[in-house]
Amino acid sequence: MEEFIHQLMNVNAHILNWIPTIGLTALMIFPIVICLCKTKKQDRKTKSFNRSSLDQNSENIGSNCNIWRFPVFEIGSNDNDVDEFFRTKKINFDNSLWEESCEVIDIVMKDVVRQMKMTASRRFPGLVLEDNLIKQGSSREGLKVCDPFEFDYILPFSIEGLTLTQTAIHDCDGNKVPGLFKYRIQNSCWKIPSWMEKHAMIEYSMYGSERFINTRNFQREVLTSLVDSAVSGLTCINKNTQLTHSKYNNYSIYRSVDPPTLKLTIQVDKLFGLHGLKSIVQSESKTLSKDKITIDIDLVPAMVLAYDVIPDPYTVNNFHQSLENYPKGWCRKFVRIFSSSAVSDTTEQDARMMYCLRYGVMKWVNKKNPAIRDVEKDILWRESTCGYEKHIFDTARRSQSQRYVMTACRLLKGALSKFPSDSTEQLGSVLKSYHLKHITLYCILFLTIPREENKLSSVREALGYFVKYLELSLNAENLPHFFYGNPWLGLVLPGSPFEGEKAKYNLLATKDPETLHQARYSLSRFLQTLEGLYYEDWWPDSEKIKRFEDLLE
Repeated sequence: MEEFIHQLMNVNAHILNWIPTIGLTALMIFPIVICLCKTKKQDRKTKSFNRSSLDQNSENIGSNCNIWRFPVFEIGSNDNDVDEFFRTKKINFDNSLWEESCEVIDIVMKDVVRQMKMTASRRFPGLVLEDNLIKQGSSREGLKVCDPFEFDYILPFSIEGLTLTQTAIHDCDGNKVPGLFKYRIQNSCWKIPSWMEKHAMIEYSMYGSERFINTRNFQREVLTSLVDSAVSGLTCINKNTQLTHSKYNNYSIYRSVDPPTLKLTIQVDKLFGLHGLKSIVQSESKTLSKDKITIDIDLVPAMVLAYDVIPDPYTVNNFHQSLENYPKGWCRKFVRIFSSSAVSDTTEQDARMMYCLRYGVMKWVNKKNPAIRDVEKDILWRESTCGYEKHIFDTARRSQSQRYVMTACRLLKGALSKFPSDSTEQLGSVLKSYHLKHITLYCILFLTIPREENKLSSVREALGYFVKYLELSLNAENLPHFFYGNPWLGLVLPGSPFEGEKAKYNLLATKDPETLHQARYSLSRFLQTLEGLYYEDWWPDSEKIKRFEDLLE
């Protein structure tokens, strides 16, 4: 009996020893269970939507769609002043003029690429230019203003037999610079095309152990020469070629370089003769002669980095019934680790996926940038997010609230183009279309997602938030890149490679403090021209302001 009691006491001692361990384990598991339960709850709420979306057609979305988009213009019942502003400032333009410009530019650029390919095969064997130009920029995204005379293309290319590895770029303080990289050549010397060595396209590391592509020489010595050859050839061949339906007699092309773009200017003789041409000329948006129209093209040579896979847009924007329930930080990491799907915190396993192409463009430094080391300024590449931008804006066309946001962006772009630009007004030199586009993306994210719970009533309301975000950015001298270090990105692009990017990138980082100070002063004058077009003092949801403000810290 004594032996039994002794054994029982030992068992109790063991149990007492295990109690702290069991308690600690329970404390660790409990948050994980809570996160998983929240995720499963969201999955149940979106189950019917995801399954019904499998029958939808996404051919007109993102990388699946390579067309020019007529600008978005959506106004609400109390947007009469907004409508009048668009008319008086001539921010919108005629659809027939748009279609004519798109037709002309596609025909001309098809000829340009054909000539470039012919020259490349002869002078640079192994350099492969794709036939299909990828449309991007405001004319592709539906954000163009004032006139349809500016277009942006990506020219995909590759170098046969060349094996390249992406290598991160670090600033002078040793921190990784998000979005920038250099291409390291892995091939042995005898497997590298001879024309690359001839045109100084190979940059050697300090001790010669590594070789990188010199993007400055690649663009200036090789790609620019291809464009010049194409321009020269077309000037001779097409001197009297009619472009379409006998409406144009001939055209001429001029070229300039502004990395990462090759800028082309096309002058088409005997302007289209379209209805409303007189008002377009009077808008002063372009310098036009009696017989010519000028169209600007940004041609961006790029290499495909990856064929990313992301959820079908018809299953986006209805996840996470509130931003408060969106798992972040360590909670989100646990959810993704213990979940069976790579994007299961936002979609079900049977959700349809689609491709989104990611490109690398040459971005050698031609301006002062103290963050980049001198030894790397000629070998830089930039990761282009244009595929994801098109994806988001194409999806936004399905939502009235998001169309209000896009219209607000176009209003600001149009108004800014009319704002006087001189040495005392620095706003235009600081705020470019790209900056306004990023604020548009933040407005879509914080004001309209999820769509069923976050709705805007008008452009006036959207513009009020937009202006507030803009003021906050200039005051903080910080506009965070939408795709880098954005903790909320998974709401619109679940599972994208940018979701794991922790480093942030300030789009205003290269602007000097005095210029930003002058821009803030100019902004107050600029907003006076928009008086009455947006809500200035009344905010429906101050939390939506705070979410953006928190990103500026």
